[in-house]
Amino acid sequence: MDLHLHLNKVGINTMKYLRQLYQWVLQWADHRHNIKALGFLALIEAIFFPIPPDALLLAMGTSQPKRALNYAGITTLFSVLGGLIGYGIGYGFWYLFQDFFFHFVFSESLFHAVQIKFQQNAFLSVFIASFTPIPFKVFTLAGGVAEISLAHFVSAAIFGRGLRFFIVGSLLYAYGEPIKMYIDRYFERLVVLFTVMLVGGFYCFRYIF
Repeated sequence: MDLHLHLNKVGINTMKYLRQLYQWVLQWADHRHNIKALGFLALIEAIFFPIPPDALLLAMGTSQPKRALNYAGITTLFSVLGGLIGYGIGYGFWYLFQDFFFHFVFSESLFHAVQIKFQQNAFLSVFIASFTPIPFKVFTLAGGVAEISLAHFVSAAIFGRGLRFFIVGSLLYAYGEPIKMYIDRYFERLVVLFTVMLVGGFYCFRYIF
């Protein structure tokens, strides 16, 4: 098969999968255990899970815009709690779990790059990871391994996660239905934009901060 056609097919299949995942996430918005699901997703995403809680927060907020700020608070709380668990794993049990994380969650080179950034400014590093699309889980675990100040870690996580999720929650509170319509219409473009932001976030983190 021609390489160009193969890449196009992979891209189409990926978009199809992401849209199906988005539609599946939307179904949780009206589920009777949606709040528990949101908290659990925010918790495990800060440790190992690949899907950010923004997806479910967005789904629930578009379904019930007037409760979006409450959802943002729940997401922030459980994401920070998950970050503390990740910090604890890195601090006390890394030797037991490092092979699993390096094989299935993130690369060893990225992990060591984060530790180097901690030596420069731990608070700023955690804040950037908390607020941007950069995977938060790398910083929670690396923070424990590097034994950065727990006070700096918690305050940066609360500030970054809270700012991120409450911006989303506030927009949903004010413009819930129009935002849902926009996402449905421009989903593929938004996926591309998120990917660009993710790559750009890594670039900024590694070469600027």
